Amino acid sequence: MRLHAPRSWTALAASLALVLAVVTGAHGTASAASAAGFGAASDAWAAADTTPPSKPTGFWDRCVYDYKGVLFCWAPSTDDVGVVAYDVYRETATGYVKVGTSTGTGFHDPDVALWTFYTYIVVARDAAGNLSEPSDPFVAYARDDMPSPTATPTPSPPQPALKCHVKYEFTARRTGLSASLTISNTGTTPISGWTLVLGVWEPQAPRLISWYSAAWSQTGTSFTARHLAWNRVIPPGGSVRTGFTAAYYGVTPVPGWFNLNDVSCSNEQWPRS
Repeated sequence: MRLHAPRSWTALAASLALVLAVVTGAHGTASAASAAGFGAASDAWAAADTTPPSKPTGFWDRCVYDYKGVLFCWAPSTDDVGVVAYDVYRETATGYVKVGTSTGTGFHDPDVALWTFYTYIVVARDAAGNLSEPSDPFVAYARDDMPSPTATPTPSPPQPALKCHVKYEFTARRTGLSASLTISNTGTTPISGWTLVLGVWEPQAPRLISWYSAAWSQTGTSFTARHLAWNRVIPPGGSVRTGFTAAYYGVTPVPGWFNLNDVSCSNEQWPRS
């Protein structure tokens, strides 16, 4: 006996009952009932997932930066099996129109007019095709949130290095010395504002007493001279003169180095009688 494919589980159960009735005779009624039970159980299995996902909630606008258009996010929906996608609808003059589908909990809509508010609803969908209740309408703003390009600054041409020379002339007495310094600009650009530091006196630093043509000060073993208003600029090839008196005992001290504006200067030292 040849069976045709049934159109439903009920038809399959009826076919099985007929076969059992022919084969078993008197036992056909019980066999038909068993077959009908098998069909009902199979129908229940086929329609096992009928629970829709939960309604999408927790919306917030501009949840990510660097975009153009509308971009918003929401909290994940829950489902007994699992949410596979979210369908997004935008309100128009004639109703809500589907504008896209997201597999995550965020959506970017670039096809909008900037600086305009738009209203959306979102529907969650599971693997069985069950749809959630639509979300409450959510209003989002279309903006241009792309970062402005930063102009690459044109590098300034390197400034010529400061070059300097110091001539140190001094007269030593038994307990003191008188020093005269000539600070020369040996570079090609003017020195506008200057500070000269004398350091590492040998064998020991003297004590600064008086000075002229600069504002002098002493910090520990270093002497510092700063320009005055009238000799602030040293032109290329030009020079300024300044000096001081200092007290000491023992061997006549001499400075170990001369720095002008934090640049080491060549130097020469001359004792005077």
